[in-house]
Amino acid sequence: MDKSFINRKRTAKTQANPEVGGEYILPNDLPDVKRILHVFSRLKKNGCFFDPPGVTADAELSYLIVYSGDDGKLHSVKYAAPFTARSQAGGDDDADTVTAFFSSPDTQIRLSNPRKFQIKSRIPVQFSVYGKEERTPYIEGVQDFGLQCLEKSGVTYSVSSAREDGIPFSLDVSIPDTCPEPEAIISSYATASLPAVNAAEDKAEISFTVDLTFLYTTTDGGVSSYKSTAQISHELAADGMKPDSVCRGSVCIDELSCELTTDKSGEMRVIETDLTYNAEVLYETAECGVYVADMYSTEYESKETYGDMTLRHALPVYSAHFTLSESEDKKTKGDIIFSTAACDKYELSFEDTAAILTGELDLYMITEEDGEYEGRTSSFPFRIVLQYTGNENDEYEADVSVSSPSVRSDGTRLISDAELYVSVYGTEYETVQTLSAMTITDAPIGKERPSLRLYRADPGETEWDTAKKFRVSASELQKANEENSKRIYIIPG
Repeated sequence: MDKSFINRKRTAKTQANPEVGGEYILPNDLPDVKRILHVFSRLKKNGCFFDPPGVTADAELSYLIVYSGDDGKLHSVKYAAPFTARSQAGGDDDADTVTAFFSSPDTQIRLSNPRKFQIKSRIPVQFSVYGKEERTPYIEGVQDFGLQCLEKSGVTYSVSSAREDGIPFSLDVSIPDTCPEPEAIISSYATASLPAVNAAEDKAEISFTVDLTFLYTTTDGGVSSYKSTAQISHELAADGMKPDSVCRGSVCIDELSCELTTDKSGEMRVIETDLTYNAEVLYETAECGVYVADMYSTEYESKETYGDMTLRHALPVYSAHFTLSESEDKKTKGDIIFSTAACDKYELSFEDTAAILTGELDLYMITEEDGEYEGRTSSFPFRIVLQYTGNENDEYEADVSVSSPSVRSDGTRLISDAELYVSVYGTEYETVQTLSAMTITDAPIGKERPSLRLYRADPGETEWDTAKKFRVSASELQKANEENSKRIYIIPG
């Protein structure tokens, strides 16, 4: 029989690496591909659920492919590939919550012929399972039914999520007169900063910045791009949330659609933008309870620690601005008409009271020279020092998001200004005292309130068996039941 007394929360982590992609053929109304310039990808989570003996996440990876055609112009096409990530570990029938965290996809694309793309992506997925295991209250030598919850003592932490999918956000972006007038949108791209979370009683407000980048053809036959930002704030309702219980927040851009319209002067200078995103907040709830047997004949004492309970917490979101540059031997040819950035490789370390974040920033650009378009990628190493407050033995991780960069060339160097948003979060280990031992006393607790305990013996159970079960002597049991049926006993004490 299990001798644990407390409902236990546990966290399991497991990894999956699905491969996504397929074959895409250009529509007949588009020209042949001369050169692939850049591929944007965006993940959309459709659901995450238990699929015993494992866990499953349904998602969709959408691609936006920008290419130069044999007509000398820029074009873009969209391709969507739904997929399912599965893992055979960590899927417990009694678990409460499962979440999936998708890393940036590693995408490969090639041309089978001038009208056919072959696309393949590998996406690391980490599942986190938060489950509760019920342990049967049991005390050796005492019946395991009729136990009472005497008082609350000790705490177990669980992690839950407040989630609201399909949140729409609409914005009109006006392109200023200093920019060329748009004729048609080639592509649009959105990146979200790491969110700030302000928690209150049973709710939380999540706030973040979205960078919007548009690549478009102009009325004079050229190509240009424009960047804008939007501040978004949304309130999420979550039962059991407390002001100090939030661990972290996350935002995933699901869909971005835009349409070009005219402004008051009649020029095509307004981009009507619709954004759909997924907001999620992880927070902690406390559950506790200690069980004791018949309160008139037993006492309890906590002797040992049940275990180390994990308590996750988040440090503030940091913003770091820095300038990157390339040397003359890597000089960029032509005019830079479009750029985005990503940061997928980074590592966190600590020195005294500073957190050191090192990594690489990948910069993607499309350039134009004499009517020819080129796509290229550059990687820049970086090192950022952050002040932090934490315990020496805690385990810490970091999340990183990067804004849309500003890229320019001075003729000899490529220069880029970028913003990194960094959130550091960690795990503290708290020692939680719980009931781990029961002691049956000679003198009953609460003598002033005598109790009568009746017990129906199991078939074949002897007086000696019953006496041992209730920790009384066989002679006392026999004396108390001289005139009773031998199947129903009065338990003395």
